Amino acid sequence: MISMRKPTLNQTSFLHRSILVVLLFLTFYPFLFLVINSFKSTPQFYLHPWWFTFPIHYENYGDAWGVLLPFLGNSIAVCTITIFGVLAVGSVTGFAFARFDFPGKQTFYYAILAMMMVPGVLMLIPSFILASGLDLLDSYWVMLIFYIAGGQVVAIFLLRNFFEAIPEDLFSAAKIDGANTFQELRYVALPLSTPILATIAILTGLMSWNNFLWPLVTVSDSNLKVVTNGILEFNSAYGSSYGTMFAGYIIASLPMLLVILFSMRSFMRGLAAGAIKS
Repeated sequence: MISMRKPTLNQTSFLHRSILVVLLFLTFYPFLFLVINSFKSTPQFYLHPWWFTFPIHYENYGDAWGVLLPFLGNSIAVCTITIFGVLAVGSVTGFAFARFDFPGKQTFYYAILAMMMVPGVLMLIPSFILASGLDLLDSYWVMLIFYIAGGQVVAIFLLRNFFEAIPEDLFSAAKIDGANTFQELRYVALPLSTPILATIAILTGLMSWNNFLWPLVTVSDSNLKVVTNGILEFNSAYGSSYGTMFAGYIIASLPMLLVILFSMRSFMRGLAAGAIKS
């Protein structure tokens, strides 16, 4: 009789790990492909697109940096102001929903949460008409105001839940020491909500940095364009030079990548804390 031997635990574990390694390689190879080809000339890209070749062309990054620098400056400015605006407005609003009772409180709160279910593309035309009516087109304000307003839904949701979970005794102690409402927010609530604020900052930064459609339809002045739209002009200038074009893509994505890498721990803590229900 022929006996069928079952695979051992070590063999099964090795098979699973091998499959995971293959899947991991397939997942990250497109990024590796981008990095590899950013150091190539156009002939090298056509002849050997899949792996390293020599000589390495570091000048691709210098050429890309020179073109993208103004757009990167605009993106950094818009992204930074948007983050501070969302945190400031969201903190005050979330604190009000968490700490005060007023007529229509639940109605207003659920109306804000309902905005999560509205796709952003459906708001594009009404928002454009509003921006045009307010004469905000071709200005930084058309991005800043709408980005700050759009980031409030997630900010209010996370901060309200977190503020409600803070023990009442802390606020009572602050009142005994003579703290007013804004001092309670400044010295009690905000210091305890650092992970939540970091999470909101990262989400807001990604939203404003990666937004492509809104700046495309509202900003036509090249001096005001952000990096997502500046890439279009960059491609038209270097579309035949693949190495420089890939180097530009890496430069454009590097700031947000670094932010995520250095703040991932705070980001995950903030997500867990923001899920707490009172």
